[in-house]
Amino acid sequence: MESSKLLSLLRVCTSANSLRQAKLLRQRILAVGLQNDVVLCKSLINVYFACKDHFSARLVSEDNIDVQSDVYVWNSLLSGYAKSSMFNEALEVFRRLVNCPFCVADSYTYPNVIKACGALGREFHGRMIHSVVVKSGHVSDVVVASSLVGMYAKFDLLGDLVQVFDEMPERHVASWNAVMSCFYQSGEAEKAMEFLDRMERCGFEPNSVSLTVAVSACSRLLCLERGKEIHKNYVKRRLFESDEYMSSALLDMYGKCGCLEMAREGFEHMPRKSLVAWNSMIRGFVGKGDSKSCIDLLSRMIIEGTRPSQTTLTSILMACSRSSNLQHGKFVHCYVIRSFVEADVFMNCSLIDLYFKCGEVKLAETIFAKTQKDVVESWNVMISGYVSVGDWLKAIEVYDQMVSVGVKPDAVTFTSVLPACSQLAVLEKGKRIHLSIRESGLETDELMIGALLDMYSKCGDVKEASRIFESMPKKDVVSWTVMISAYGSHGQPREALHHFDEMQKLGVKPDSVTFLA
Repeated sequence: MESSKLLSLLRVCTSANSLRQAKLLRQRILAVGLQNDVVLCKSLINVYFACKDHFSARLVSEDNIDVQSDVYVWNSLLSGYAKSSMFNEALEVFRRLVNCPFCVADSYTYPNVIKACGALGREFHGRMIHSVVVKSGHVSDVVVASSLVGMYAKFDLLGDLVQVFDEMPERHVASWNAVMSCFYQSGEAEKAMEFLDRMERCGFEPNSVSLTVAVSACSRLLCLERGKEIHKNYVKRRLFESDEYMSSALLDMYGKCGCLEMAREGFEHMPRKSLVAWNSMIRGFVGKGDSKSCIDLLSRMIIEGTRPSQTTLTSILMACSRSSNLQHGKFVHCYVIRSFVEADVFMNCSLIDLYFKCGEVKLAETIFAKTQKDVVESWNVMISGYVSVGDWLKAIEVYDQMVSVGVKPDAVTFTSVLPACSQLAVLEKGKRIHLSIRESGLETDELMIGALLDMYSKCGDVKEASRIFESMPKKDVVSWTVMISAYGSHGQPREALHHFDEMQKLGVKPDSVTFLA
């Protein structure tokens, strides 16, 4: 009777997160000699973890040899550490369990251990646990096998993941979801859709998680018809539209596929509009460069009590930049200042880009002066901004400053600064940048090759331009036109006409610029 009463009180402590009461109950348990009661020990561990007193939770098992013979206590410790994201501690508990002569791990032990290996990126340990699970026969447990699928997903080992999944004697919807999510997150949206089809053929009913992944995959693939089909067959019929993530995924899909009216219809019918939903709706208008609709949505969300995030504001600034709408851009910038929003590097870059697009160079420079200087993105947006307004010298000057302060240029930096060299015909500077590109291992980048070809041809080094052109794995109409123009502009008309003939023989269709060259 005493045991049942104590257990009930411990459960109340867990719900209320009352550490003080739990410690008083622990003293009572010791006083009445129930410290070996496994159920009470498990409950004590749970309440200590709920109250974040991890030290006391560990002591419950360490202080009592009799309790250590029961795997359920070990499992409670493992579960507590895993739920608290204390994965190193979880693996240490498992090591102690393996070395414990009185106890053997069971199917409830392994999911938390496997989760810890995946979270810590310990592939070697994960494979060892996998082999132990196979030998012990626990791999036939659907939860254990699903945990292995999740672990290999964390390691991005898609082959191993599919092998474990295919060998599962029994599956549930969560197993299918884990595989679909893994393929989607690895950029293989088509594979995610294939597994949805397989899931349906095997008679499994997709849940809101499955459908959210599937709709997100349709969004990435711009597959509107399949997205509409999923919406019609599952979402509307099963009232999944009340699911926040499902609704936001649908808004995102319709927005990216250009069906903004359908997105708006779904948005207006949402009983509760989360920040994710507002952002999804705004992103749809960003794609169209419709800054007015974005500003209208921003005003609405503020009135309706949802605070815009940095992502919201950065997205709207991108729309203002695309439409070159200075008034809308300044409205957002003023909101950022008035609301004491701490602008991150992406928001500042969006503001710089906006002001360059609107010809407000001084404002762009003012923002840059306050922006984080140890990230390449800040410098890139300034270089490309100066190029966009035709201030080639400034673009090269910013590039030199960037290198002098120790920020390593990336592919975007080089493809932004090379056009400035082209316009100024500063061949020596272009060659030095080419050397930096080679040292960075970026010379094979397709856009980089095009930028180098343009630079050498405009700077008059036709020989080097020809070498780069011949090394190109794929030659499009732009690259052929650049070479024809280079030969024509530098006194080699026969070579220009030869390249024009070769271009047509290879099936590349000339455009008006080609004919002009």
